[in-house]
Amino acid sequence: HISSYAVRPKPVFENAVVNTSILLFKKTETPCQHLFSTKMHRRGNEFELQRLIDNLNFVDVNGYTMIGRIPKIGSEMEKDILTKIFKNTPIKTLYDDKGEPIYYRTTGGRYFKVVTNYPTGSTKEKPLYFQKRISNAIGCILSSSLAFWFYQIYSNNLDWKTYEIENFTIPQLSTKDIEYLNKLYSLYLSDIEAKANIRTTSGESTYNVDSFKEYKIVRSKAIIDEIDDYICPLYGLTQKENDFIKNYELEFRLAGE
Repeated sequence: HISSYAVRPKPVFENAVVNTSILLFKKTETPCQHLFSTKMHRRGNEFELQRLIDNLNFVDVNGYTMIGRIPKIGSEMEKDILTKIFKNTPIKTLYDDKGEPIYYRTTGGRYFKVVTNYPTGSTKEKPLYFQKRISNAIGCILSSSLAFWFYQIYSNNLDWKTYEIENFTIPQLSTKDIEYLNKLYSLYLSDIEAKANIRTTSGESTYNVDSFKEYKIVRSKAIIDEIDDYICPLYGLTQKENDFIKNYELEFRLAGE
């Protein structure tokens, strides 16, 4: 049994100022038959530690692990969503070194990830290359709450590693799907730029800059919801599963504003 606890927005355990997992196991010297996990628990406004511990919800995730990663999920619904995601095409099979770039930030963003089809100048930015025909559609899908959920359950909740991106999947896309996702992505990118903050530095900056751009992706949540409303059915998700994804960790994601 593995239960997991986040350090943000506040540490769940007073003396553990790091993301923490507690492992309980019995040595049997036989292959693991069951591997039970919880979601990543966070400390909200009405947090009570004892109530949390008394109501931990475990789900068997044996068969859903990736190299060095055990999914932090706590319901059968989440397992069903994972099953549907893994039935589609892994992003790593869609790479094209001669294609168009999509840029993602390896660090930061916490509750929202910045994915663009142009460089933003961040030192934590990396490109991935895909066929021109589908690159913007992939960028749009990676901007969804579905992709964020996948990142949250498999990552260390600090860094977005290539391994997590390339094992996420892309559903079968028709020409109509690609065209619609392209339009949504263009709308989304225009919106995050229009709603970004330009911060000026005070005093002498060690980075030799006098201003920088701060993306507030939470301000574009309505468009992200449109993206999820379109792509979740393509993965085979039900309306209930789609609603779960759009509302995932909403208390904490909206607090960033």
